[in-house]
This record gives sequence, structure tokens and C-alpha cells, in this order.
Amino acid sequence: MKQILESNYTIPLGSELRVLLNSEHISYGEIHLALKAKGIFSGSNDKSITVPLLSATLLTPSGYSALIEASVDRDSKPKVKVSSLDLVDSASDWVTPLKQLFESEFNPFANIENVEVLDSPGVIVDGKNKVRIPFSIVRKDFSKDWTQRELRFDGEVAIERLGGNLKLDFSSTHSSKETEIVNRRMTAQITKTLKESGVTQNEKERRITFDSFTNIERVRFFKRLTGGHGRFIKKGSVSDMEINRDTSGPSLPDDPQISWMKHTVKRLKIDGEKLNDIFLISDEKYYDYYHVQRMDVTFGFASAANTGEFKASLFFSTPSRGDLAKNDAELTFEILKITHDHKVNSDAKRELSTEIGKQVRLLIETEFEKIVAERITDKTAA
Repeated sequence: MKQILESNYTIPLGSELRVLLNSEHISYGEIHLALKAKGIFSGSNDKSITVPLLSATLLTPSGYSALIEASVDRDSKPKVKVSSLDLVDSASDWVTPLKQLFESEFNPFANIENVEVLDSPGVIVDGKNKVRIPFSIVRKDFSKDWTQRELRFDGEVAIERLGGNLKLDFSSTHSSKETEIVNRRMTAQITKTLKESGVTQNEKERRITFDSFTNIERVRFFKRLTGGHGRFIKKGSVSDMEINRDTSGPSLPDDPQISWMKHTVKRLKIDGEKLNDIFLISDEKYYDYYHVQRMDVTFGFASAANTGEFKASLFFSTPSRGDLAKNDAELTFEILKITHDHKVNSDAKRELSTEIGKQVRLLIETEFEKIVAERITDKTAA
């Protein structure tokens, strides 16, 4: 649910505005859109360039409100990370150990500043094959300083065993960075608890992270995600992309298609339609020179009598900071919008939303497993 902001706050100027714009609360894209609304176009999305530009302008109340609301709305939307954990035996009782998860001194909120726990996490058993741990917090610093209100953020970790599979599927849903940190701590503690109980031998759950790929594999993976999955998800169309030039990688070739990026581009956001066909995606010879950070894709879907479209954003996310943190950033997806070809009731909408999430997870896992299998095949052939 979108959180409405009060309008009677003071608009920061000068150094105060630069502090806000440079913080993690305001994204590169939100600054880019604010500049674009003022008729200012920058060839770079880097904050070292865009923040001074926006700080030098006079933000109107409506412009400032739009900037803050976009940030809060982005934070509030649920984002999902997927991972898994292998079981040692088909008869393993993995539910019972988790019931005591919070009976120890484990505190997933330790040392997270300016956060108040609204709904404490608790283990909810949904049958013999699914466990959920929902929670909610109130963040006080950003909202108090800039919007004069406290904002609520929800999170949840769900663990499920599907059929007779010898693995547990984790779905970690977060909204703000704080809930992302809590989820990371809870999945680590869940894995530790299950290992100590003998249910698994894994030290940590299997995650899809930035460094799970080479540059070429990563772009190839993102491209394949647009191909859809089964009968439910149709082939998708890329509408937005964000890429980073790999400055530590090989030198750019003297190819006019890509050589213009040399010494000029670090981060590039591309807006448009059917970006699947642009050379950076369609031609694999360029894959080694850049990182894909984010991709927004619109897919068609078909489920029994219900059809329509949904827009998903796929990106790497981590609550940590620093240059090394990006390697441990996890693949994350967010369903931005769902439209229906025919009128559906609220129950059907909820069911379809849940099914879309499950199918996107299957799409991600299927294409990642293909990348891993190809890697093994290439090593064997070599």
C-alpha cells in the first residue's frame, strides 16, 4: 500500500539537500527523473554529477514531494530473493527445530539504528511443508527528518518443501533496507539451526549472487529471463535497463558500437521498448565489457481463463555497503504492475499475484541451472 506523506514539511536546501540526495534513500533513477522533469538531461546517472546539478536548482514543493514519495514508494514495495537448502533425508523433520528459532538469544534487529519493532517475528506453520516468519518495523530517522512521519515496512521469510524434493525453497520478502538486513540474518540463523539439528549439511543456503556469474554468463542469464517460462509466462519485452561499465575488465575494442563508452560512461540507464534487440543484449561479443545491474521486463501471462500482463524488475541487491559488497548482492525480483485482460475479483487477483511470484521464481531457477550446467559442460570439454 502506498504511504501518503504530509505536505507541511520544510524543503532542504544546499548542503542539507546534497546530504539527502547522496543518501541511500534516494536512488540514481529518482534523481535522474527529477532532473528530467526540470528539462535537464545528463549523459551520466552517477551521483557525483547529478547531485550537484539538482542541488543547484530550486526544488518546488511539488517537485520535492514527488522525489520523496517516489523514494518511500520504492522502499515500501515488496521485493523477493530466492534461495534453497538441501535436506539430508526425505523423512527429515525440518519444521520442529524452527519452532524454537526465537527461544534463544537470537535477535535479528540487533544494532539496526532508528528502528522500532512493530510486529515481532514469529514462526507460523502452514501445514507440514511450509513455514512463514512475518514481521514489521517502523523506521524513524529518514521519515522524521524529511517527511515528518514514521513509516511502516514489512518483511517475511517463507520456507517450503515442494513435493518429494530433497530441498527447502526460501522466499525472503523485504521492503526497506532494514527489513532486508533482518531477512538475511533470519535465513542465516535458520540454516544454522537446521544444520545443528542434522536436517542439512549445508553451512548456508544456496543463493544467486552477483559473483555467481562471469560477465558473459550474467548478461546471457538476464537475456534468457526474457524468454518466458512454460505456458504461464510468455516471452517478455525489456523496457528499462541499467548497466555498469566493467572498468576492471578487458579494454574496450575499437568498435564504434561500444568504444564511445571508453572514459565517459560508468553507469548507463536505458529507457525504451523492446530493448531485447539492442546490440548490447543481442550480440554476445559485447557481454564481457559491462555488468547488468537491473532489467525491467513486461511479460504476458495465461492461467486458465485469466490472461494479462505483468511488469517485473530484476536486479541485484544487498543491504551492505562498500566495493566488495556488490559481489554478495543477491538476485532480487519485484512485481511492479499486473494488468488483466478481463475483470477479475479480489480473490482471483491475489491468487494470480501469488502464482506470478511462483512462476518468476521457477523462471529464475531454471535459467540459472542452465548456466551452471553449461559451465560444467565447458569445463569437461576443456
